[in-house]
Amino acid sequence: MKPKSIKSLLALALLAPGALFAQTTAKTTPVGYVTEVLEPNRDNLIGLTVHSPAVASGVLDSATNATVTDAGVNYTSLLTDGATYILEITNGSGNGVIQEVTAWTATTLSTPQDISSQITGGTTTYKLRKAPTISDIFGSTNSVGLTSSPDGSASAADVILVPDGAGGFTNIVFYDDGADQLWIDASFNDVSNLPIVYTDALVVARKGGVAKSLIISGEVKLTPTKYVFNSGDNYVGAVYPVGSTLGGSTMGPQMLASLDGSAGDADLVLMPDGAGGYTTFMYYNDGADQLWIDGSFNDSTSTSLTSGFVFNSKSVSAKSITNSPASFYSTL
Repeated sequence: MKPKSIKSLLALALLAPGALFAQTTAKTTPVGYVTEVLEPNRDNLIGLTVHSPAVASGVLDSATNATVTDAGVNYTSLLTDGATYILEITNGSGNGVIQEVTAWTATTLSTPQDISSQITGGTTTYKLRKAPTISDIFGSTNSVGLTSSPDGSASAADVILVPDGAGGFTNIVFYDDGADQLWIDASFNDVSNLPIVYTDALVVARKGGVAKSLIISGEVKLTPTKYVFNSGDNYVGAVYPVGSTLGGSTMGPQMLASLDGSAGDADLVLMPDGAGGYTTFMYYNDGADQLWIDGSFNDSTSTSLTSGFVFNSKSVSAKSITNSPASFYSTL
């Protein structure tokens, strides 16, 4: 769940010193928080919708098939060895492209994919954010209060499932034997510093107890995000904290549409229904009418995106789909 007041909080965040004066055009990046309620006896699907502040931004000077360059910064002094960063392209043909960055030199960032065709030297702008870790999100000592494991077993503990990029999950529990405390995977590896990229949703499988509140604070991303969806189920973060609807997301026209209201060959969006299940949505296009519908053919264009959802792709290969923020984000 998200606090209803977050839009006003974000607007207030613009009223920083200097932004109060009419003669200046300076703005601060809007900030705020979201609260995700983790219900007991349920798999809770959540996404990150506010983000780490940018540690670097500016204009890229050039790009190759494996790097981008900004000669005006020193990444060696700005970035932390061993951390993962998220490169965001924020204008031009590549607007919305993101890349996970784990290697760099003083002025270059290594990119896992070739994005050079979408970079125009001296024109393309970017931001670089540190990907938060499991410890950053849930607390290094489990401050959110998930049920811990005293022996490494997940049988009675709450489990965090993180998409592994290969169609499966990394299962994580909080280990606490009274002496040692850390986040571990099923092989007892310390994964406290496992990075979470905001395009991925997490599943928090609660075993029991009472509802827990997970409060996440950070900056609001104002630019589009290009997802890459593999065939089958993709666990997706909605990226934006408020105002996102199915119709406003811009995803629909890029999807495999339903021609007759059936889900057979259409891409699907599955969102938590608040009762432990999911509601299925699809984009309907019969050549005359185009709209979002649910499985009962109800118009769902104005349905709000939950912070995490499942995108079921019927394509046989990976495809890119752009999700855009609500139109009012351009005024923040």
